[in-house]
Amino acid sequence: MSLNFIKLLIISIILSAILGFIGPQVFELLNFETTSTATQFAYGIASGAFFASLLTGLFLLLKPFNTSIQKKTLFVGNLAFKASERELRTLFSQYGEVFSIRLMTDRVTRKPRGYGFVEMDSKGAKKALAQLNEEEFMGRDLRVSPANDPSGQ
Repeated sequence: MSLNFIKLLIISIILSAILGFIGPQVFELLNFETTSTATQFAYGIASGAFFASLLTGLFLLLKPFNTSIQKKTLFVGNLAFKASERELRTLFSQYGEVFSIRLMTDRVTRKPRGYGFVEMDSKGAKKALAQLNEEEFMGRDLRVSPANDPSGQ
């Protein structure tokens, strides 16, 4: 689930609860004393759900349609065998948002193979490519290139 969906769900629940609790007071002010408190509470919850759905719909309509982040995967070679995902994330996050890191290991021995892939936003990937290729990291010169480039340059 996306973070925005979770935020909207929490807002909907809170709004429903608030309207559910203030619903009976509103009904008293409007002199609708013929309905029970439980019914008034149910009306409050239903109206909260309605307004929360309306709020969610308006948010989605007003949200720009082209907000998808362009991702780029970088090949990172000549890694020190002791390099961890955390250390690579720290290194690459200086240049942009890092979405994922995959360090390749041998299938049989599970030992590191000395290379991996870093998926990050495209602007950050360009910066990282320019800054980190041929740079020393943990005693070895990194080889950073776009992952989809078959020549490795």
